[in-house]
Amino acid sequence: MNYLLGIDLGTTGLKVSIFAEDGALTGSQSCEYPLLTPQTGYVEQDPNAWWHGFVSAARRLRDTYPEAFDKIVGVGLCGQMHTQVYLDRNDHALRPAITWMDQRSSDIVARIRSDPAGQELLYQETANFPSTTYTALQAKWVQENEPEVWRKTRSILVAKDYLKYRLTGVKATDFAEASGTLLFDVRNERWSAAAFDYFGISPDLFPAVGPSDEIIGAISRQASQETGLKQGIPVVNGSSDNSASALGAGMARSGQVTLIIGTAGVVSVCSDRPLLDPAGRTLCWHYCLPKHWVTLGITQTAGESLQWFKNAFDPQDASQSTGSGDIFNRYNQAIAEVPDGSGGVIFLPYLNGERTPYWDSSARGVYFGLNLATGKAHMIKAIMEGVSFALRNNIETIEALGIQIDEVRAVGGGLKSSVWLQTLGKILKKPIATVNMPDTANLGNILLCGKALGLVGSYQQSVEHMVATDQAIHYPDGAPVYEKQYALFLELYPQLQPLYCKALE
Repeated sequence: MNYLLGIDLGTTGLKVSIFAEDGALTGSQSCEYPLLTPQTGYVEQDPNAWWHGFVSAARRLRDTYPEAFDKIVGVGLCGQMHTQVYLDRNDHALRPAITWMDQRSSDIVARIRSDPAGQELLYQETANFPSTTYTALQAKWVQENEPEVWRKTRSILVAKDYLKYRLTGVKATDFAEASGTLLFDVRNERWSAAAFDYFGISPDLFPAVGPSDEIIGAISRQASQETGLKQGIPVVNGSSDNSASALGAGMARSGQVTLIIGTAGVVSVCSDRPLLDPAGRTLCWHYCLPKHWVTLGITQTAGESLQWFKNAFDPQDASQSTGSGDIFNRYNQAIAEVPDGSGGVIFLPYLNGERTPYWDSSARGVYFGLNLATGKAHMIKAIMEGVSFALRNNIETIEALGIQIDEVRAVGGGLKSSVWLQTLGKILKKPIATVNMPDTANLGNILLCGKALGLVGSYQQSVEHMVATDQAIHYPDGAPVYEKQYALFLELYPQLQPLYCKALE
């Protein structure tokens, strides 16, 4: 039996899993690393923390599953999009990585939005619109504000591509990951020379781009010595974390939909052609499968909103993440008796700006409707409801493009909460099926890896064999209290938007 290794480089943690080639999960190890916030709106990470976390997880897998570890024949990986590392001529990181959550380039975004010709050029070249999320905007900020770093920069790698480089010594990226740079021609699957020219960035700083399911290199001698993986094991190009998670949830053909509640909340609709949004509300990116694209709606801080609450109000539990004493299990117990609507409390989950449909880096979180009867449990459930409202707004925005969403495959840590899943079902009013696989991102990784190695045939047949649904819920009539609150939720942002801007003046 051959085994494959999957690496999921997330925003707050990294998970490494061994799978048999038939998709059976052998075992996993994980690690966490912090988000660095040197000032308001800045969100960075130490790229060395990713590598050290992977080395630690790989060694623990080797010690725990020595027989399977010894039979690993390929490595697949995915990671947080947009987050970029600046390397000097010796390939040393020049500064902390700037993450996708970072808002420092908001002034540059505003400048581009005031330039209709420039915005139209980027839309025609990349099928997308500028926002603080995209790598190009953050790179432009470094160019303008950290000239010494920019002068020394010889290459820029997105997070998982940096880890891939540490494994193989090869610099490469894939179509899905490149879609998150605003420098990539999504429709024609190539870097956009015009976009590079517009930003004044040399294309030589970015690596070669290719399909997700191709081998780009092999485990180097140094990586082998550090991790215990055999030198020469093939490593595939890989993909973005949301693409890999969607594939691991079974999204392998046009018309299928996945909803992921992780750090962010992502609604992905697969298509066999690019579906553009001239209004700039949704994203059009390349999918991890050849000649497939995704239309996406993204909520900036979904699961991260609950993580924020834990860190802010239960700091003594900030280091707990697993086990029967998990603080999130206690939250679920605490809210079990809270009625739908949380006693009139509505939460806007815009803790670090918002993406779909507003693309407003100045937006901030709000508790609306607090009263003397409001308790901690009401505030916790209101977070789940507020994130669910935002995801419904995303789905309705995508449907406005003429796409009918009839069923949702749901994955992500947030849906471990049965209360959150039921709440989501009542708010979306669409059939929802969860996936009976705790690690869909790494399942997607090993599917791409297996395809590259010739171990996987048809993606559609493979996901039908490997991916099983778990819970299925459907509340076609929703709940009256949520219909009322959703209407208020939609009114709150436009009412508050001028105040958000004023607060930042």
